[in-house]
Amino acid sequence: MLIRRRKQGICLFLFFANAHLHSFVSENQSEMRIKNIKHKVMLVVSGMFISVSLMANDSLAWNLDDCLVYAAENNISILRSGLQFDESEINLKEAKASLFPSLTFNTNQNVNFDNEADDHTVYSGTYNLTAGMTIYNGGRRLNTIEQSKISREYALWNFLTTSNNIKIQIIRQYYQLLYTHESVLTNEQIVITSEKELERSTELFRSGMISKVDLAQVESQYKKDNYQLVMAKTSEAEALLALKQLLQLSNESDFEVDYVSDNMTDLPLVPVLTEVLDNALMNMPEIKGATAQIKISQLERKIAAGEWIPTISLNASVTTGHNTISPDNFGKQIGKGFNENVGVTLSVPLYNNRQTKSKVERAKVSILDAELNYENVILEVSNTITTIHLDAISAQSQYDAALAQLAAAEESYDLVQQKFNLGMLNAVDLLVEKNSLLNAIQDKIQAKYSALLDIRLLEFYNNIGQFAVDGFN
Repeated sequence: MLIRRRKQGICLFLFFANAHLHSFVSENQSEMRIKNIKHKVMLVVSGMFISVSLMANDSLAWNLDDCLVYAAENNISILRSGLQFDESEINLKEAKASLFPSLTFNTNQNVNFDNEADDHTVYSGTYNLTAGMTIYNGGRRLNTIEQSKISREYALWNFLTTSNNIKIQIIRQYYQLLYTHESVLTNEQIVITSEKELERSTELFRSGMISKVDLAQVESQYKKDNYQLVMAKTSEAEALLALKQLLQLSNESDFEVDYVSDNMTDLPLVPVLTEVLDNALMNMPEIKGATAQIKISQLERKIAAGEWIPTISLNASVTTGHNTISPDNFGKQIGKGFNENVGVTLSVPLYNNRQTKSKVERAKVSILDAELNYENVILEVSNTITTIHLDAISAQSQYDAALAQLAAAEESYDLVQQKFNLGMLNAVDLLVEKNSLLNAIQDKIQAKYSALLDIRLLEFYNNIGQFAVDGFN
């Protein structure tokens, strides 16, 4: 079931995120480009189907990439953004249709009571075919079409922005799950060690080498370690549930995570900040969307200003009719009754209570707002990436320091444990050293996954437009 739904999700994701990505080209090149895009999408989809089938045969455990692909179909926010793109396509078709004439057919059927008629009843009907076409309206139609094209582009960037935001949430939650899972494994080993310490302490107490107070303290530490294990398992269950919810999976779904493929002992290198910033500022969809919003506002001003310009329209109509009084049959009446009319209408705006001027002024304000929003988006993206890079550098340094601290704590604990087993130290000394070791282990795990998360996010921002560029340019 999950594999079949995953295939459907790949189709939807690739359709929205890539098949439309480069449809915004010139009219002379659009048909050829769209055909090439469709061909490439089919190749990519076929390859994804093969990889999903192989994954189904090998294992049901999902790695991070599997989660990102699957979320494309099931996350409601992404699906709703895709519907907004569909709506923009409809708006563009409607705008283009305004270039063509309108055609309307009307008919009116009447029954009149006339005493002079033979049966005192007269049936009559009129038929009217009307056509109209705007010849010129100050460029408003063409500007509206161009605005609809850019609005469609904006809808796509908005879709990709939503998709990326969901991906970032999944990345963060996935590494949170890896962190809680390793905490569970570590606490399980701690419980095993505590159990052995309790057994050894019991033997020392029976032999009279330690007091009952020391034994009670070791036993208390054993129970505390068990409690920490229960809390770690609870945190892991909560992290797994949160990841399921992001993927739109039911709580009862058979969902397993591949804890190995995205985990590593040696941290990868932190990407260069300037490189990440350059790639992100060039490819981030929210920046492209902010640029599109400026163009939309500029075209809105042109459309508003076009209302000051006279409008020329062409109209034509054909009218005919029939009635039961005439001695001619229906066909002859229709043929004789034709009345054709052709005309040109010139509409000159003189004064409309400042409505047009207000529209133009509001459009100018919208342009300034869009420009400020563009600058703000660039600032937010830059600040976000810079902060993540700083956190990655800091976490990497903390991880290196935590490894050295852990090595020293393990060595010190082993020495204290040996002295305790010989009865040379009491339980307090042992537990103090053990707590230092536990703190070192916790610091290492936390620094490790903080660094892995930050580096993975930097890689995401660095490669955010790579698939579209490699696959469709």
